[in-house]
Amino acid sequence: MKPSYRIWSLIPILFFTFFFAVSPTFAQKTSVVPLGQSIQIDLQYGAVLLSHDVLLTDDYWLRTGDSIQQIDSQNVTSMEDIKTHIKDKKQLIIHYERNKKMYTKEITSEQILKLLPFLKDATEGIGTLTYLNLETHEFGALGHQIIDHNSGLTPSFSEGSIYLSSIEQIKKSIPGKPGYKITSHQNNTSPIGGINENNIYGIFGKMEENAIENIPLQEVEIADKEAIMTGEAIMRTSIDGEKVQDFTIEITTIEDHQFQFTVTDKVLIEKTGGILQGMSGSPIIQQNKLIGVVTHMYVEKPKNGAALSITEMMKKNP
Repeated sequence: MKPSYRIWSLIPILFFTFFFAVSPTFAQKTSVVPLGQSIQIDLQYGAVLLSHDVLLTDDYWLRTGDSIQQIDSQNVTSMEDIKTHIKDKKQLIIHYERNKKMYTKEITSEQILKLLPFLKDATEGIGTLTYLNLETHEFGALGHQIIDHNSGLTPSFSEGSIYLSSIEQIKKSIPGKPGYKITSHQNNTSPIGGINENNIYGIFGKMEENAIENIPLQEVEIADKEAIMTGEAIMRTSIDGEKVQDFTIEITTIEDHQFQFTVTDKVLIEKTGGILQGMSGSPIIQQNKLIGVVTHMYVEKPKNGAALSITEMMKKNP
């Protein structure tokens, strides 16, 4: 009989303040460095999007996901463009895209001010680094796709960066209420890597040379999904400052390239209540081999989580 907790709701555990060809490199690679560092993720859209439906007049709506392309005849790619082009204007014309079709609407300065709180040109959040390929400096993180919390959309992005973050406080998970990390990073610090892809198995990109110098570089073998076994394993993650620690878990069920587990480490349970938002991407190691990546938690039973096999994540294609 399947464990009863599998009927409860699952949530991806990337915490936001708000599915590609098989990689030849990863297909041939047999070992990587399992990481576990907490990161802040910044994605720049290269466009200005509505994060919520907005009623402009009695019968005219702008919709979630609409993209403002121009104000009057001026191109718009950022919030700074918006603020510049609306300055000192009482009437203006917006050109916006919806479902690949262009629309035009004349609006007043009062109406554009109504729009401003719902316009975004970027999104950010926290997650966990999963692995680093020492040969190519490519990294993978999260184990699932970034979806904008406010709009529910998967954003296209023009550029993206990751920064090491320090965990300042923990809000413990309790049944029915996922906990989370409160993190910080210095505004003047440089990114440790750039993001090239945001797909269903996570974010992928390249690490900067100076970042690699500061990361312990102990490679482990990558295990095929057939090698994953029920029983004890290690989840590597960060819950205190920038320190990365190993915590015990018990793998309970395995189904194809996914598996479920229960946190058994008393230290982790005491501090976090189990799995937290922001732990997406934490690598899972069994018999000194990298076997998977944490992707979800069970809301009603936060000691229980779900994971994806590492070989499936590295394929980047279901």
